[in-house]
Amino acid sequence: MSAWALWSVGEGRLDAYVSLYTVEYLAVKSVLRPRRLLGDPVAVALVAVFAAIVAVKVLEVLGLA
Repeated sequence: MSAWALWSVGEGRLDAYVSLYTVEYLAVKSVLRPRRLLGDPVAVALVAVFAAIVAVKVLEVLGLA
C-alpha cells in the first residue's frame, strides 16, 4: 500500500520509500507482536538505514554535506 501511495504521487527518491517501509514495518510489528528467538534483525537493519538517511538529511540542512 505504501509503495503504491508514493508511486501515485510521483515520488522517486529511495530514501522516502525506505523511511515509509521502516515506519510501516515497526507499526505492524507493534500491533502483531510476533515472537523471535534472536531479536529482530530486520527491524535493526531498517532503523539503522533510517538513522543514516536522517543524519544525511540533517547534514544537508546544516550545509555540511
